[in-house]
Amino acid sequence: MKLSFMTFVCPSWSIERIVRFARKAGYDGVEIRVDAGHKHGVSSKSSKEERRRVRRLFESEGVEVSSIATSVQFSFPDPEKRRENIEAAKLNIELAGDLGAKVVRIFAGRNVEELTDEVAGYVAEAFTEVGEYAKDYGVCPLLETLHDIVRSADDALKVLRRVETSNFGILWNHSEIDQRSFNLLKDHIRHFHVHEEVLDPENKNVLHLARMMKTVNFDGYVSLEIIRGEDLPEDLLIETGERLKRYIEEGFRG
Repeated sequence: MKLSFMTFVCPSWSIERIVRFARKAGYDGVEIRVDAGHKHGVSSKSSKEERRRVRRLFESEGVEVSSIATSVQFSFPDPEKRRENIEAAKLNIELAGDLGAKVVRIFAGRNVEELTDEVAGYVAEAFTEVGEYAKDYGVCPLLETLHDIVRSADDALKVLRRVETSNFGILWNHSEIDQRSFNLLKDHIRHFHVHEEVLDPENKNVLHLARMMKTVNFDGYVSLEIIRGEDLPEDLLIETGERLKRYIEEGFRG
C-alpha cells in the first residue's frame, strides 16, 4: 500500500512544486485532478512534448502519478452525453498511459436520482468499452463509490456484475470499510480516497485499513482528497504523510 495526495490539497501549486514537495515529504505519488482549474496545467489537452516533460519530472524525483482523477460521468440518460463522456474518458486514459499512471477515476454521476438496473446497465456498458480501450495503455478505469448514486458496496456490485471486461476496478471513497463491503469488493478495489478525518492525529483509520488490505496483498494507493478551495499548509501535509506512512508500514508488518 502506497500513499499519495490529490492536487486538491495544493490547487495553486505548479507541477514542479507539487512533485518536489511530494518527494521531500515522503509521499509515494501524486494524484492529478484534471479539469478542476488547478494550476499544475496537466490535462488531456497537454501536448505530447509536455507529457514527456512531466513524466521525466516525476521520474527524476522518484514519485509516481498515482491516478488521473477525472470529472467524467457515465450516468447520463442521454446517449449522446454518455458518448461525450466515454470519449473524454478515453482521452484521459491516454494521458494516464503517457504519464505512467495505472488507474483513472470515473464517476457514475448525479444525472439521475437512483442507480436502477437500467442505469447500472448503461454505466456498466460504458465501463466495458472504456476498460477494453484502456488495456492497450496499461490503465484501469475505476468507478468511485460512496459518491453520487453509488452510495454503497451493493450499488458498486450492481455495476460490477454487469461490466463485461476484466479491466475494471473500484475506488473506495473513505478511510473506513466495513467487513461486509470488504468481502464484496476486495478483489476489485484498486484505490482509496481519504478525507479530512485523517488529519486528526488520533484517527487510526489508515492503520486499520492497511491491516485489512494486507490480507489481499493490496499494492495500490491511499490518496488524500481534501477539498478546501485553498492550499493546505505544507507542515500539515508533511506531518500527516509521515503519520499515515507509519500506519501503512505497521499495518502491513503486523
